[in-house]
Amino acid sequence: MIISIVTRKTSVAERAQWQSRLEGVLPKITEALKAEAGFAGVQYLWGAEDDGVMGQITRWETLDHCLRYVRDGGAATVAMLEDRAVPTAPYPDGAWVRRTFEVVEAG
Repeated sequence: MIISIVTRKTSVAERAQWQSRLEGVLPKITEALKAEAGFAGVQYLWGAEDDGVMGQITRWETLDHCLRYVRDGGAATVAMLEDRAVPTAPYPDGAWVRRTFEVVEAG
């Protein structure tokens, strides 16, 4: 299992507003993700310090599936949908950062 975590700061400062906006676009995001080969799930995160930071965790069956999603435009489509609903904070605060990990089960 591979997970990809994208974090960014939004221009939305209130969690309730962020959640409402995200819920409005989530059906389209989910539809786009489910169309991707190897997609296994998505979760969203709101920064615990209430500073507008958010995260998106996607799960993939293999690294190849994840890389194809990023390189073939699926990730850009999802990012566009997200950013329309929850705009990114102005530069330099709004940098998007993606990290990809292989899940290792403990014990």
